[in-house]
Amino acid sequence: MKYLKNAFGMTLIEVLVAIALFSIAAIPLLGVFHESVITNADSKIRTKEATIAQSIAEDIKAGNTNVSNWNIPDGYYLLEDPDQSKIDMGNGVTEYKITIGKLQSNAQPFVLYAVAPSAEISGYTPPKVYTNNGNYDDIINRLKDIVTLIIVITWATLFTLFVVLPKLGLSGVITIVNNIIDSWNKNIRTLKDIATSASKSVNLSIPWWLKWW
Repeated sequence: MKYLKNAFGMTLIEVLVAIALFSIAAIPLLGVFHESVITNADSKIRTKEATIAQSIAEDIKAGNTNVSNWNIPDGYYLLEDPDQSKIDMGNGVTEYKITIGKLQSNAQPFVLYAVAPSAEISGYTPPKVYTNNGNYDDIINRLKDIVTLIIVITWATLFTLFVVLPKLGLSGVITIVNNIIDSWNKNIRTLKDIATSASKSVNLSIPWWLKWW
């Protein structure tokens, strides 16, 4: 039995094409992962807010009308005073508006309308929504930055290999890498802004297949 042997291996062009195809295929997956992280985080926040609001509604129905006695975990807050937003429905019954939010979150606060015996809510203190929310938001933000960084690195690799290197050589590569690092250090997190700045630094236009925005 004879075995075919290729003494030359893969050419540089084949490697570059393989990298390009892999990168183009990976970008949509990275985008899906990015959106999944955000959606999953918002869903968890929403579920927690709903649980807190339901617990407060049960407290009001049970006659526990002092806000300071309600179980509101750290990082969450009662946005409005239920006593100021309540609606008297007559016959000793009142509709209370319970609005729960999460500190430093972009998710909309959860609103629950609860019908309970009429009572006066006391002990409400307006929340300080600028208070630090702990490590949870930091983890989410770090995940977002990691996904964004992977997209930027993938874009920069393709732009460097197929646009900058053939036209400007190593000096152009050094210039664009320094520009991207500088943009990232300035807390620029949008691919379009980073890519536009990088292309201007070497006076080269971005081809249509690298405009991922």
